[in-house]
Amino acid sequence: MLRRAPTTITLTSADVEQYELNRQRKVWERQQQQEQASSQSGASQSTEGSESGQAKEQDNDLKQAARDKLKRDRIMDVDEFLRELEEELEQDMSE
Repeated sequence: MLRRAPTTITLTSADVEQYELNRQRKVWERQQQQEQASSQSGASQSTEGSESGQAKEQDNDLKQAARDKLKRDRIMDVDEFLRELEEELEQDMSE
C-alpha cells in the first residue's frame, strides 16, 4: 500500500498579522455600533460620521499593508520552495 506524506499547514507571520487586523476591525466596528446607539443628538452623530470616515480610511490602509506583506511572504515562500526542490534534485542526481 502506498503512503503519502502527511499534509502540513504552515502559518506565516502574515497570516497572524491578517488575523490581528481582522480582530481589530471587528472590535472597532463594535465600538462604533455602541457609540451610535448611545449618541442621541444630531451634532454628536455628525462628529462621529467624520471620525468613522477617518477610522475606515485608516483601516483600509492597514488592510492594504497586510495584503502587500502577504504577497511578499508568498513570493518568498515560492522562492524557498524552489531552492529546496533544486537541492533535492541535486542530491538525487549525485546519488
